[in-house]
Amino acid sequence: MASWILSGFRQNWKIALQQGGVWGVKERLKGLWLGLKKGDIVIFYVTSPVKGIIGFGRVRDKFVQDKPLWPDEEEQRKVLYPYRFDFDVEYCLPSDRWEEDRISGRDLGLGRPDIGAGLNALANPLLQERIQDAITAKFGRKPSEQPQVQRAIAVEPEPSLDHNKLQELVFEIGRLNRFISEKEYKMDGERLDVVWRRVEKSVPTYVFEVQVGGDIYHAFGKLKHAFDIWNSNIFIVLSKGDVSKADSLLSGTFHEIQPRVKKIFIEEIWELYQQKRKWQDLERKLGLL
Repeated sequence: MASWILSGFRQNWKIALQQGGVWGVKERLKGLWLGLKKGDIVIFYVTSPVKGIIGFGRVRDKFVQDKPLWPDEEEQRKVLYPYRFDFDVEYCLPSDRWEEDRISGRDLGLGRPDIGAGLNALANPLLQERIQDAITAKFGRKPSEQPQVQRAIAVEPEPSLDHNKLQELVFEIGRLNRFISEKEYKMDGERLDVVWRRVEKSVPTYVFEVQVGGDIYHAFGKLKHAFDIWNSNIFIVLSKGDVSKADSLLSGTFHEIQPRVKKIFIEEIWELYQQKRKWQDLERKLGLL
């Protein structure tokens, strides 16, 4: 499993992410493109004025394209980046936070040749470790790691699921559904447990609050605000023991969102995750992933 830095302009990155995760390189980089393998780590680097890392993902498939996609291709009416590949987005900052929350390339000591081309092999082990540590500190997980839930959940029974593990499950289900999934999403001074976005520049399509021994009133308040400002689909993940309290709040203080909010039980999240994993494993076995 190799690691690569994808380097490009802000507008090109917006298009790449809006398209669900696609990148392309020129003829001169075909040799590097040929070296890409499914599952390789790709780190998203936006050039000036951002000058930093905004996320990471994993290579899915390679292909050659004969239709323009990026602005300079459209302008010249020809394909400049024919050697393309798509990737799964494991984490990406919203575009309005790129400059504020990116990992600074200067702080990491990145420069040419590290980010000199659209596709750059991350071969220096010390630099690779430095980048992984920075991403872990900023985004919560090393790109080299498989999602933690796959290790933790595999050996623990469903009743032991706590808030963090459930949050990770919802996050992973979003990724398996090919959404841009994000934990601790910022919203007007609050943080939502998990959101799913269809494309990089969109507002959250799905918003989840995980309720395990916390303040359910506060959770509903955040969901209501997400619905009010984004018209998101809103969900509360809870135990069956919290249903009566939830129903009481939804018939009173939060009656406006009663028809909108959907209740999902803890065991249903567990079952959905297991089924999604089986489905994806079957697709991979059949060569569809």
